Amino acid sequence: MKKTYIIVFLLVIITASVKSQPSLDYWNYARYLKLSAGTVSPGTDFSDTSESGLFAKDGYQIGLDYNLFLTYGFGFGFDFEFNRFRFNEEAFFSYANPDYMKIGPGYSSTKFGLNLIYNIPVVVHPDAFTINLFIEGNAGLRGMSIPSIDLEYDEIVNYYVDITYMSRSSVMGYLGYNTGVQLIFSNRFGVNVSYNTVIPRRQSIRYSVRKFNASGDLYEDESYVSNNLDHTGLQFGIMFIFGK
Repeated sequence: MKKTYIIVFLLVIITASVKSQPSLDYWNYARYLKLSAGTVSPGTDFSDTSESGLFAKDGYQIGLDYNLFLTYGFGFGFDFEFNRFRFNEEAFFSYANPDYMKIGPGYSSTKFGLNLIYNIPVVVHPDAFTINLFIEGNAGLRGMSIPSIDLEYDEIVNYYVDITYMSRSSVMGYLGYNTGVQLIFSNRFGVNVSYNTVIPRRQSIRYSVRKFNASGDLYEDESYVSNNLDHTGLQFGIMFIFGK
């Protein structure tokens, strides 16, 4: 059923586009605010599907974009995006093999970036309906944190009986892109459907470890996990247009 809806949706867009012409001056000196949400999937080396992965599972994303346009469909702006990845507790429990385990919320990532965007607007009706195809490059800073993890062991099988992993501040750069289609109504508002990704790049997430042995002695250490932390996602949103 979902495939049928997608096919019908694409046929409507293609049919409308064939009867119209691109208008690269459509966005001249206009701007828009876009609010979006959707699904997000960790890359292979980040996910629970890889033997060397970090136990991340599919999650959700929310975002905000503000873009300004010059001429010929080119524009620039900035974006904010928050990602939450679920954590495969069952797989980690099997890996760590504790007697007891407690895990906080999954991986989280917050991104602040700049956009460079190119549009191909197809004006179906000047005052009523426009189809906008776009591709947007993203670059900026990304904060990343691991879930908090508490593990308890029997002193007979493990020297440390209580181990706690806690996230530390980790900031890194990122590169990505976002591409999709926007349906614009009355030159004032629209809907957005797009695919976005962060390009694979080996990066590190810092964390601290606190360990207690059976005698109550405390050991503390700082460490990190290092892997490709890329992801892909689908965004669905609404946009508000100004200056048209």
